[in-house]
Amino acid sequence: MPTEDLMEYQRYDERFTALVGALEPGQYGHFRGRLVRRLDATQFAAKVTEYLSLGARFSALVQAGDTIDDALAVDLRAAEIELVIEQSQFFPPLGRGQA
Repeated sequence: MPTEDLMEYQRYDERFTALVGALEPGQYGHFRGRLVRRLDATQFAAKVTEYLSLGARFSALVQAGDTIDDALAVDLRAAEIELVIEQSQFFPPLGRGQA
């Protein structure tokens, strides 16, 4: 695993522990009212690749002024939850009371 990917996984690992709890890979906890599974490094790398691909598609739609596919937005939010991302790279900040 390249050093940059390892650093990203370490940040995820720290974020998961702080926000969800000290769980082993494969165990489940709660984040933003949803059940999330702690990922191992390989699963994390695959999920980040998926997240960035979804984000690129979403950004292309926004920049083109096209209608945003609801399923794409839902998949992008779901990936953010699975990665325990507090602030989206693609959506504006959530308002108070939103998940």
